[in-house]
Amino acid sequence: TTSDGNDMNSHPSLSSPHSDVLTHAPDSPAARERLVEELKSRGKACVLSKSWPDADRLYARAIELLELELKDGDGDGDDEAKAKAKSKADLAILYSNRSLALFNMSKLSESRELATTATSLDGTYVKAYWRLGQACAAMEDWSDALQAYEKAVKVDAESGGGKMAKALGKEISKCQVKEEQERLLVVEGKFDGPDVSSTSSTRSSSSNATAPAVEKTTSTTAKSKTPPSKPKTTAAESGAVKDTGAADGFTKSDHVRGYKIVGGKKTSYFHHEMTEAEKKLIGDIAPKKLDAGAATATATSAEPVVEGASAWNKAGTWEEKDITKWSIDALSSTLLTCSYGIPGTDQTVKVVKANKMAVHDGGHASVAAVRGKKRYIYEFGYELVWELSSAGGDADVEMRGKLILPDIDGTVAAGEWHDVSDFSVDGGIPNAKRSHLMKHVRDGGLREVIEEKIDGWVTLLKATY
Repeated sequence: TTSDGNDMNSHPSLSSPHSDVLTHAPDSPAARERLVEELKSRGKACVLSKSWPDADRLYARAIELLELELKDGDGDGDDEAKAKAKSKADLAILYSNRSLALFNMSKLSESRELATTATSLDGTYVKAYWRLGQACAAMEDWSDALQAYEKAVKVDAESGGGKMAKALGKEISKCQVKEEQERLLVVEGKFDGPDVSSTSSTRSSSSNATAPAVEKTTSTTAKSKTPPSKPKTTAAESGAVKDTGAADGFTKSDHVRGYKIVGGKKTSYFHHEMTEAEKKLIGDIAPKKLDAGAATATATSAEPVVEGASAWNKAGTWEEKDITKWSIDALSSTLLTCSYGIPGTDQTVKVVKANKMAVHDGGHASVAAVRGKKRYIYEFGYELVWELSSAGGDADVEMRGKLILPDIDGTVAAGEWHDVSDFSVDGGIPNAKRSHLMKHVRDGGLREVIEEKIDGWVTLLKATY
C-alpha cells in the first residue's frame, strides 16, 4: 500500500516501473516540458521493446500534460500562435503513438478513435492516417480504411515527398480487394448481415399474434415442396394420379419438371449412365498408389519431362517448392557482413544484428516452376541493428541504432533500393551529427552496402534453385 492507504495493485501507474514520472506533478511550465520529454523518450523505448501497456500509460500522461499546457496558453500574438501550432503537432504524434500501443493491445475501437483525433490535430501528419487505416482495416471497415490510406497518400505526396507511397499502395490494394469481395458477397446474397427470416418474423408478429405457428407451418410446407394453399392429397388419391397419369412411374407433372427413368429409378433428365462401350473406351480411371518402381519407370520413360518440373508433372503445370528456411539463413548471414568505412575518418559503421520481423506472417520464400519457367517468390521484413565505432574497434562504440526494411520482396528490381520505414539512434539523434548519420548510414554508405548485399543474396537464391 501507498502512504495514503491505497492499494498499489489497483493503481497501474503506482505499480508501473515508470511510476516516478507517471505520478510526478511538475511545479512550473519548464518542469512540465522536461517531464513531457522524459515521458516521450520512455514511451518510445517501450514501443521498441513491445511493452504496450507501459507505452499506453506513458503516452496518456504526456497527452494529459501537453493538453494542459495548450489550455494554459491563452495569449495572443505570433509567438503564441506558433507555440500552439507546435503543441498541436506534438499532440498529434502522441495520439498516434498511443493509437499504435492500443492497436497492439487489440483495443481497436480506442485505437481508431485516437488516430482520428491525431488527424484532426495535424492534418499533415501521415502516420496518423496510417494508424487510422490500420485500425479500420483490423475492424474490417474497408471503406473507411481505404479513405484513410488514400488521404495518407495525398498528404505524403504534398509534405513527405512520397516516401511511404509504396507501403501505402500495398495497403490500398488490399482494402480494394476486400471491399470488392464484400460487395460481391452482398450481390450474391452471401453476406453475413441481419437474419432476414428473423426480421420477417418480427414484422409479422406485430400484425398477427400467431405468427410463430404460421412460420413453422410454412417451413414444413416448403420442405415438402407443396404450396401451402393447396389441400393435402390422400395416399389413395396420390396413387390414383400415378396410375391414371402413366404406366412408367411418372406423375402427370414429372415430364414437365424434367425427370426420367434410369435403371428402374426416377432421376434427373440430365443424368447420364455410361454404356458398357463407353466404360471400355475410357478404361480404369480409379486412383492408384505410386510405388518406387512406378516412379522410376515414369522418370525413365520416353515421354519428355518439362525442365524444372518433377517426374510426375510431365505437363509442366504449376509446381512450387518452399525455400523459406534456406532464404532466412542465407539473408540473415549476408546482412551481418555489411560494413562501411567512412572516408576521411577512422570510423566504421556495420550491422551487428539482423532480426527477422513478424510482418508478412513471418516471411516466406518459394520457387515455382510453370511451363518450364521459374518464378521466385519471397517477402521478408528485417530490423537491422547498426553500430558506429572508431578505429574499427568494438570497444569504442560511439553510436548505436536501428534501420528497418519492412519489404524485402521480388517487386524491387536489382539496383533499386528498398523502403526504410524507420531509422533511429539510441538516445536520439544528436543535432551536430544528424547530417553525418543521414549521409553515411541511412541514405548512403552503409545503406548502399546493404542494398548491394541484398541484390547478391537474390542472385545466390536464383543460382541455388
